[in-house]
Amino acid sequence: MKRVLHPAVLLILLLLVMPLTLAKNISTPTTILFGKETQGIRPLGVVKLRAKGSDGVLITGISALAWDQDEELLYGVTDKGLLHHLHPSFGSGKLVAVDLVATYKLRNKHGKRLKGKHRDSEGLFVINAGNGIQGDSELVISFEKIPQIIRFTQQGEVIEPYSLPSILADKKNYSTTNQMLEAVTLHPEKGILTIAQRPMKGRKNQRLYALNGESWEYHMEKHKGNGVSAMEALPDGRILFMERAWHSLLSPLIVTLKEGRFSADGKLQLKVIATLNSSKGWALDNFEGLTRHKGQRFFMVSDDNNSLLQRTLLFYFEL
Repeated sequence: MKRVLHPAVLLILLLLVMPLTLAKNISTPTTILFGKETQGIRPLGVVKLRAKGSDGVLITGISALAWDQDEELLYGVTDKGLLHHLHPSFGSGKLVAVDLVATYKLRNKHGKRLKGKHRDSEGLFVINAGNGIQGDSELVISFEKIPQIIRFTQQGEVIEPYSLPSILADKKNYSTTNQMLEAVTLHPEKGILTIAQRPMKGRKNQRLYALNGESWEYHMEKHKGNGVSAMEALPDGRILFMERAWHSLLSPLIVTLKEGRFSADGKLQLKVIATLNSSKGWALDNFEGLTRHKGQRFFMVSDDNNSLLQRTLLFYFEL
């Protein structure tokens, strides 16, 4: 006999996958540059995102971004396990506004919301984001607290975790629990790459890791309190890295954008593209997320740490 689900059960299942909100503007135009333009980067608009949507959905703590060309959506994940679907608007090629289209809770294989140390998402990229087919995108997210890289649906439902090299799988190898898998990206030749915020415990230099076990030495800029906060592999094999340095209220906040290339002899070659320094006219915040939009244009987002003293800024720029 064919079973029919009770209406109450159907309602519960629908509520589990329904977004928490519908498209609404959540942004206010602002500026973060009050001096001369910095060589290597061309600002193309910045907006401040409200801490809470009109329906009460929190829009704080965004730690990673990924652009989906097929869906024309900008995904943002938070350290509280939320997945935001954002739609940016442009005028004369510049970012002017952002709508919050939907918000989903990241869920485990049992359909339950990720909680506690399991939800601290830090890195993000999208599979099938530019194949011309809508509805088949999958999100790959890296985590802190517990080092994991997991594939999810667009609605935040878990598909499967990836196996990590032994050095990355053991949390005892990291300098602290809050500096684990800070960024993840998909390279056209090397596959999935990931990196911790700071060098692994007992190591002087930082390293970039592939899931097949390969690794490459990564030299960070020598700013006090510096760490890798994001990276984005480009179609031609280059990688754009973002480092963020902050030490105290008396020291400047410095964001460094660097280009990485794999040389013929297998080394990772790095060069600085642009340096944004709060002591030189940049009103910066805690920038953590980075993703390519198109061409040489990118989005960068700051994590406000759920603090009233900080801001969630979405910065659009061209290199």
